[in-house]
Order: sequence, then C-alpha cells, then structure tokens
Amino acid sequence: MTTFTRYTLRSIVLSLVLCLTALGIKAQTTFTGQAPQTVGVGENFRVVYRVNANTNDIRLPEVKGINILYGPSTQRSSSYQIINGQATSTIENSFTYVMRIDKEGSYVIDPATITVEGKQYKSNSITINAIKDASSASSSSNQQGQSSRQNGTNEQSNNRGDDIIVVQSINKNSVYEGEALVLTTTIYTNVDLQDLSIVNTPKLDNFVSEDLMEDHQLHFQLGEYNGRSYHTAVSARSLIIPQKSGKLTIEPTEYEFVVKKRVRNGGGFFGGFFDDVQLYRQRVASKALSLNVKALPQPRPSGFSGGVGDFKLNVSVSPDNVETDNSVQVKVSVNGEGNLKITSLPKPQFHQDFDTFDPKESSNLSAFVGGYKGSRTAEYLIIPRRDGDFEIPQVSFTYFSLSQGKYVTLTKGPFTIHVTKGANSGNNSTTQVFQGGQREQVQYVGKDIRYLHTSDTALKEKDDFFLFSGLFWFVLLLPLILLIAFFFIYRKKIQDNANMVAVKKRKANKVAKKRLKTAQKYIQKGERENFFDEVMRAMWGYLSDKLSIPMSELTKDNAREKMSEHMISETDAEEFIKVLDSCEFARYAPAELSDSMEDIYNRAADVIGRMEK
Repeated sequence: MTTFTRYTLRSIVLSLVLCLTALGIKAQTTFTGQAPQTVGVGENFRVVYRVNANTNDIRLPEVKGINILYGPSTQRSSSYQIINGQATSTIENSFTYVMRIDKEGSYVIDPATITVEGKQYKSNSITINAIKDASSASSSSNQQGQSSRQNGTNEQSNNRGDDIIVVQSINKNSVYEGEALVLTTTIYTNVDLQDLSIVNTPKLDNFVSEDLMEDHQLHFQLGEYNGRSYHTAVSARSLIIPQKSGKLTIEPTEYEFVVKKRVRNGGGFFGGFFDDVQLYRQRVASKALSLNVKALPQPRPSGFSGGVGDFKLNVSVSPDNVETDNSVQVKVSVNGEGNLKITSLPKPQFHQDFDTFDPKESSNLSAFVGGYKGSRTAEYLIIPRRDGDFEIPQVSFTYFSLSQGKYVTLTKGPFTIHVTKGANSGNNSTTQVFQGGQREQVQYVGKDIRYLHTSDTALKEKDDFFLFSGLFWFVLLLPLILLIAFFFIYRKKIQDNANMVAVKKRKANKVAKKRLKTAQKYIQKGERENFFDEVMRAMWGYLSDKLSIPMSELTKDNAREKMSEHMISETDAEEFIKVLDSCEFARYAPAELSDSMEDIYNRAADVIGRMEK
C-alpha cells in the first residue's frame, strides 16, 4: 500500500469519526444575564445576555426607571475540538444592551426570555444600584494615567515559537468614555495552515462593539513582524466604544490552527520523495491589552444625551399654520460623527391640547474607525384640538465634543404654530342646560352635549282592574312561551355553531376580498380615512376568521404568535403587521408623508393571497 493511499484512508476514517462524534454532541442550554452591580447616575452601562445555542429570539421585559439606549447587539462564536478521542463543541451567542439610569436607587431587571428550538428559557434577574459618586474612583485613576497617552498603536502577542503569531492591536491607547476605537486581530504565519477555529474571543463586557469586516475570509499576503517576513492576514476588526472609565482590559483572542507538516519516512535516494504528511493542532493566543479610558468632565450638564463626538441638530415644524384636527409633523434630526448609535435624541415638549403619537424613528448610519457617521431622525405627528397660537419650547441637545474637549449644547426654536378653527370643529361652542330653574353656559368639545328637551306631559287615568285581563294572561303564559322559544333557539344555535367555524374559515378569503374591493372604491373617491379603515377591517377580519380567534382578543403581539403556530412564515407575518402599522400611521399623516393608498392596497392583497396559499 503506497504512502498516498495510507494517508487517504486515514483522512477518510478521521472525517467519519468527526462527523459521527459531532452528531452525538448535545449540550444543555444555558441562558444568563450579566450587568455591573453598581453604576453612576447618568452613566451608560452594558447588560449582556449569553446563551449557548443558535437563536435570535430574545425578549426583554419592561424595565421601569432604566433607559434602553441601544440594543441588542449580537455576537456569535463557536469552536470544535477533539482531545483524546473526545469531541467537544461550544456555541455562544451574546446579546448586548446599552442602558442608563437617571435617578439614584436600586433597580431590578426581571428575567429575559429566549426561544431555542421551540422551547422557552428564562435568564436570571439582575439587580443594579445607581449612585451619584460611582465614577469618583475611576476618575482619580484616569487623572493619574492621562499623562501616559501616546498616539501610537498598542499591540501584544503570545506565540508558541515564531511560526504562528496572533497579534491584537488598538489604534488608540487612551480615549474618553464613549469615544470609539478599533480593535484588530492579525495572524502571522510561516507554516502551511489547513484550517483554524476561534477558541476564545474577548467578551468586551464594558464596550459596545460592531464588526467592521465585510469579508471574513482570510487573505494572506507578504508582510513583516519584528524584522522577520511572514504571510499575514487580518482575521477580525471591530469598532468598540468603552462605556466605563478607568483602566480596562481587553482579553486575549485564542485560535486553534490545523497545521500540515511533512514527516520523513526514511533515508536513501527516494526518502524525500516518499515523505509522509501529518496534520497537527496548535493553539496560539494573543496577549491582553490595557486601555486607559478617561471619565467625561464633571459635573455633567443636565440633559446630557450621552453623545461623544461632533454633531449638528436640525428641527423642523411643518406646517406651522393649520386648522384644528389637522396634523403637524415635527422632525428632530441629529447628524455627525461619534457614538451616535447609542445617543439619546432630544424630545420636544408639546402643548396639552395636542394629540401626540409615538415618534417614528429612522437612522442612516455607517460604522467607521471614528465611530458612526450619518444621521438619526425622530418624526412626531401631532394634532391640535383647539384654535389659537401655540409654542413648542426650545429643543436642546447636549454632547461632549472631542474636537473642542468640552460639553456643547445645540438649540433650535422655539417654534410657533398658528391654529385656526376648522369647518367641523365644535371648539368654544356653548349650549344651555337647565339646572334648578337656572340657565348655565356650558363649554363642550365636539357635539357630545345637546339641548335638553322638555315638554308638558298629559296624564291619563287607567283601569285598576287586572285579574283575568289580557295583560294578566300574557304575564302568566310569558315564562312558558319564553322557555319553549329558548329551547328551539338554543337547539338551532348548537347546530349553527357546529358549522360556523368551518364556514368562517372557508369564507375568510372571500370576505376579505369583498372588503378590499370596497376599499378600492374609496381610492377612486379619494376618501383616505375610509380607505384605511376598510383595509384594516379586511386584514383583522381575515385573521380572526382564518385562525378562529375572536377579533376582540387579537393584538399585534399575540397575532405574531398565533400566525407562527399556524405555520405562517415569519416573512408573511412581519409584512402583515407592517401593513397594519402603515394604515394606522397614514390615517393621520399628511398624504405626502405616508405610503400611497394604491401601494398599501397592493401590499394588503398580496400578503392575504400568500397566506391563503
């Protein structure tokens, strides 16, 4: 048997063993949450949930008193190895949230839930104490270490020999809390690498991180390290933003490499030609990095957004002259460079006579070595219910400027909205109400109060003889009549109910099409509100009939669960909810700010058609 044949057989056997062993590995699912025990008031901190399984379905409970600024940011890692014939596999998914507490006290985050292969798991609860002087200790240590900041690159490595080296580096040694920097992992090698896997990666508990690499394939090229030539490739590059001040440690990155090595079979003239090839595993780790994070100057201004970088604020009100019951759009936008993704946007204050809706937020951000650049926007829809001149107070945004080294406050406004009485408004109307013989002027909104109607009542004497009268016999026989009627009605209802569910399911699509056809007529008439009402009735009615669930019990939250239980795809379920959201928003938004009626009609008909199939 030749050397090539022996090597081929060994490779096949090894592959079979790996596959069979991997099939037998079944790790118990664990789901845990972690956060700092003590944080400073107004300081950003991280809450990290980890699960040793592949899933994205994490749900955080309502957290009272804690602001969720960003999240979840997802990171995944996995490794597989065989030691002494025993195979082990490790999978870890981490979900990171950035939060902030604005008042002192003790706060409890109830267990989060996650779904893995249809089974739900709960994490531990987390207790966090918020105090005012939590950053004093870290601030003093930062002041002692400020003089040591250098503009160069910090990089360390720990290698087994000089053939394979793993280097972890950061582009800044000293930054402010909230200032972005880049963490890069580079591999240097002079051997023939067949494969590699990640054994350990930095947990980055005190950072917000985001992957900067679009292509994770290793592209080796010639390079130099410590005066020696190597084949080098960047294996990881991440944007990291520290959320805590002080001396922070970035844990090492460890890889396991599969190296191909030629082994001499014997001497002689043909010894080198018939050399055997062996594969062996080698673990190599970088060294931990130390980073000096300076605390932001104290005291922090009231209303500080948590932003670090350089930003601009834009606020617009359109239109500023409207009639009552017509909508006004207030758009708040922040753009620039820095930690904009985890920064709180300013919130305008509106008059109590305005109906306000939750803002529609959007972002156009891209990650780069300096953080995030682009813009974040919040659009508010408000509806004035009373005429007059109303003022939206000045909108302010406070951040820490890296270029100026100080806090900067940007302001826009105030803004004035002139509201005139609409044609159908009942504003400031009065009606008269009689009370105790006095007439009083009463203000009302809309037309929910009417004139009280009074008239003379003529009294008529009635016969007092009741026994054996027609009314007597009617009252006597009424219970028997009702009992017989109830029997036949109840019997018929049982028969109808037996077929009602099946009939509703069968006719659900037909009824929905009929309602959509009515909605299409409203498009031609230009009746927007009637159109969106009819589309929503068609969609909710279809879902109620198809899933045999009363419409009163359907909400957006349980609708997703019920559609998932009835094997409706996640894409169709998400589109179904999005169409409902578009209808609700478009009912009050101006025509130029919302999706067209034709577009919403086509989306509704399309998603119902796909679900019916």
